[in-house]
Amino acid sequence: MNIAFLGLGNMGSGMAHCLLRTGHSLRVWNRSPEKMVPFSEAGAIASRAPAEAVAGVSLVISSLMDDASIRSVFSGADGVFAHMVPNAIHLCTTTISPSCADWLAAEHSAHGTRYVSGPVLGRPDAAASGTLLQLLAGDPSAIEEVHTACRAFANLLIPMPGPASVANHQKLCFNFFIVSLVEVFGECYIFAEKTGASPEIMAQFFQRVFAHPGLQGYARRMKERDTRGEGGFSMRGGLKDVRLMLDDAGTVGCPLEIAQLVEEKMQACIVQGLAGEDWSAIQRVTRTRAGLAP
Repeated sequence: MNIAFLGLGNMGSGMAHCLLRTGHSLRVWNRSPEKMVPFSEAGAIASRAPAEAVAGVSLVISSLMDDASIRSVFSGADGVFAHMVPNAIHLCTTTISPSCADWLAAEHSAHGTRYVSGPVLGRPDAAASGTLLQLLAGDPSAIEEVHTACRAFANLLIPMPGPASVANHQKLCFNFFIVSLVEVFGECYIFAEKTGASPEIMAQFFQRVFAHPGLQGYARRMKERDTRGEGGFSMRGGLKDVRLMLDDAGTVGCPLEIAQLVEEKMQACIVQGLAGEDWSAIQRVTRTRAGLAP
């Protein structure tokens, strides 16, 4: 399949490598050109602009940062909308707001192209190994056509009926669960440390109770206080997602007190210069407030 892949960050680079390994023809684009070099060396075509990348291809996959980056890349005379071929498909894997997904669906319909919301769940190591979970909603014919490409980087595909934005609502629910656990992990370890209980036994308990490798990884890294950003989910990206959760919940009058607490701690981390750390570094705020070294 001829694919244009836009955005080669922590997640996008892993997914794009999976597509190359499974034999897809790939054009890539990234704001920082140096990130395209490993792909051109592996056989992909490096593009100077998004419009150049998408010209003539049947599938465009985006893995950009947020609503603003999506809108800037797709809009305008030099944007993606204006250069996609008729009936081509755009698959957006980014965690964006449901309203942005609705906007994408409407714009693609107006331009004679098709849209699928395909947010993914998993860390960068899962993206690189092809073991992501992916939600798919939007144009039904397009969902069928993207399955082969999606299976290169996701081993569990969950099609959802309804508008494209339903996948984004679902992803925010998933992320709220995960970031709430991240907060609870941190508080449990700090509670154990302050009371003289055993963080090691706490870690063993988490490993037994939570079987998923991703959650086990958080339990292990947080016990060790390893919040390095490499290969993880950055604080900046996490704050974006938490604010999307709060906005989405606010539209239906659903208070998320844990999310509000996490947002406040993430803001404190960014003020302290931890924007590039993994979002689990929010435990450093809890440790400081408990009178412990971060």
